[in-house]
Amino acid sequence: MRSGTRALFLHGSNYGTCREFAASLADEAAGIGCDTEVAPLDAYPDGLPTDRPVVIAAASYNGQPTDDATAFAAWLDTAPQATGVTYGVLGVGDRNWAATYQHVPARIDERLAEGGGTRLLERAAADASGDLAGTVRTFTARLRTALLERYGDPDATGTAEPTAAYEVRALTGGPLDALAERHGLLPMTVTEAYDLTAPTHPRTKRFVRLALPDGTTYRTGDHLTVLPVNDPALVERTAAALGLDLDTVLDIRATRPRRDGIAVDRPLTARQLLTHHVELQERTTPDQLTVLAAANPCPPERTALAALVDDPRTLVEVLEAHPALRGALDWPALLDLLTPLRPRHYSVSSSPATDPGHADLMVSLLEVPARSGLGTYTGVGSGHLHTVKPGDTVLARVQPCQEAFRIDACAPVVMVAAGTGLAPFRGAIADRRARLTSGAELPPALCYFGCDAPDADYLHAEELHAAEAAGAVSLRPAFSAAPVGGVTFVQHRIAAEAGEVWELLRAGARVYVCGDGSRMAPGVREAFRTLYRDRTPDADEVTAERWLNELIANRRYVEDVYAAG
Repeated sequence: MRSGTRALFLHGSNYGTCREFAASLADEAAGIGCDTEVAPLDAYPDGLPTDRPVVIAAASYNGQPTDDATAFAAWLDTAPQATGVTYGVLGVGDRNWAATYQHVPARIDERLAEGGGTRLLERAAADASGDLAGTVRTFTARLRTALLERYGDPDATGTAEPTAAYEVRALTGGPLDALAERHGLLPMTVTEAYDLTAPTHPRTKRFVRLALPDGTTYRTGDHLTVLPVNDPALVERTAAALGLDLDTVLDIRATRPRRDGIAVDRPLTARQLLTHHVELQERTTPDQLTVLAAANPCPPERTALAALVDDPRTLVEVLEAHPALRGALDWPALLDLLTPLRPRHYSVSSSPATDPGHADLMVSLLEVPARSGLGTYTGVGSGHLHTVKPGDTVLARVQPCQEAFRIDACAPVVMVAAGTGLAPFRGAIADRRARLTSGAELPPALCYFGCDAPDADYLHAEELHAAEAAGAVSLRPAFSAAPVGGVTFVQHRIAAEAGEVWELLRAGARVYVCGDGSRMAPGVREAFRTLYRDRTPDADEVTAERWLNELIANRRYVEDVYAAG
């Protein structure tokens, strides 16, 4: 790069994903000689600099800017002048939310172009339900090329080749300090752990209580970010497929700075590496399949691997199906192939008003038929948390929730959940009960939540009934396996009680939805659109959609949902 070349990397991120992507892109630029800065978008509320390229990694939240991008987004609304700004945008979203998919990053890209900015490279749309990592890798490679072409020495343009990311030598083992530091995690002790569901219930849900370290606090509605641990049987299976000795001791040293690489600062065993540091259950990406094909010494297997497109199998399943790969990958190649283990996010189900020193979780065990058709898939995070017992240590941190999802006592509230989506509402109900105890008067609160049957998975039933008896909430369960009056799911009960819900909305009620985003949340949206159409003269689907979108824009209808399965 030319001497003094600088680059700015900005992020719009609630849960840290885009922040990590921005840092990773900055590392790539630093590797080719750029001086880099990483910051939130709100660090530049009045416009972007023109003396260096600006790369933005941004996501949306219900189609709105993330908490660290609101001031920047307000500037975008002012017909901004961006003449002289050179920029690139990496958008992150989930195609399951078609109405708002890539809304904020696309708007950033378009508004900067309209204001006279120049694209360093075309916007990329990374899909969390697709090949997210592959899209980010492609964008990273394109960014590297664009920076070299625009700011590099002429003789070096397009000729620099990335070096191997790691050099490895066998030594002795060590702790997880660097891993915890990478993600800002602290050790938390499990004080309670037990099943919330009946012993015969097929979908197990577990209660886990964690003691917070001194000085760690949280607010109702926050999340807990937890670093999982891979199942020992899966670790053994992976080692067998790769031909690894799990007792081998490795000294892993990055050959260039990488904030998205494996976080180790001392030697460790192969077992520790596979247990604590890398993903073992992600489906293979096209890039991984290309690497495996090139490494396979068996011509028929190599041909078969090269022909695979959009393969649903995990890396381990692909390795097992191509036994010639056993022992074919050396450690540097394998480390480049494996993805660092990422933390998982869980809604805290408790309130600091009840116990500020502990955080509770409700964890639903994800156990479904594998997409490959080969056996059962068990979630990495939920599988780990379903094995912990009192006295165990979990690496975790408190992650503040979206401010719009904080439930206060300023207006009536309608809470809607299914399964463990009840978690943040348990904390909100505890808050309301504490306020009542202190003599406060509260507006009405309805809590619609779905489960299978009252004697199977009515989570925290005794506690919730006591809160209802105290006047803190009106419970509205819907039992899918034991329907009452045609009410099977929460959207059916909302429809059955539409008159009451409508009156609360007219009184300024706020709606909060938490849980399954693939079926429950769309069903609830449709229930509210129908509620509006049935009570508004001349309303149709278009005006009902506009009404719901206005509620969302005004943060009176807020979702915290996930794509199930």
